[in-house]
Amino acid sequence: MIDPATWRQQCTVAYLDEPPYSMPVDGADPTGCDIELAGMVLGALGVRRVDFVLTAFGELIDGVTSRRWHVNAPMFITAERARRVRFSVPVWAATDSFIVRSNDVRDFTSYEAIAGDDSIRVAAVAGQVQVETARRAGVPNDRIVEFADQDAAASAVLTGNADASVSTGPGNVAYIARLGDPRLESVADGRAGERDGLPLGAFSFHRASRELAHAFDGQLRHILGTAGHLEMMARYGFDEAALHPALLAATAR
Repeated sequence: MIDPATWRQQCTVAYLDEPPYSMPVDGADPTGCDIELAGMVLGALGVRRVDFVLTAFGELIDGVTSRRWHVNAPMFITAERARRVRFSVPVWAATDSFIVRSNDVRDFTSYEAIAGDDSIRVAAVAGQVQVETARRAGVPNDRIVEFADQDAAASAVLTGNADASVSTGPGNVAYIARLGDPRLESVADGRAGERDGLPLGAFSFHRASRELAHAFDGQLRHILGTAGHLEMMARYGFDEAALHPALLAATAR
């Protein structure tokens, strides 16, 4: 268990294997836009040592609330999660897409299109917001299959145990690029703009970690939208237009 009072000497950040946001690197610190942004913030705060711990999505909130680490890499902000953790200002916004088999000619252009086809089964990572988005769009529970991680969900599409693996658009594009398998492609959710607001992602902390969260937010506000930040995010596939909703929300808080 970490000592919450000594975060300036050593701070532990939990992350997922989820390109382009965060990715492990053999024998070195992980990489990804969330990892680089965390490093920028903690470096500016003068933290002496930053450690990164790879975990599963289902462990993020439990891990930070039980003080196994100080900070979670960004996840989507929801009211339910905000009751358990303290979120930073938003750092990115992302719409969803679907990993499908390249030779599948069914309509995967939106959650609603998928809901309207009784033959399509959706694979999603358990606990992620996409599960609820699919339900709200009309996909019944018996056509939603939940998996522990993105690898398992995408593998289910390849084997035919599911037909569309849903995650963020940037995440799916980066995942397919890393996988290099021409049997899979990413199809964007074309109706995302018709729903209420664009989902925003943020770092998260134990709710009692007021000093760390306040200091972290202060540095985020100095960094977000700067030339260095925008250049870094562009390397991972985020342009300024895609980041605009998060930057606007961050300045409003």
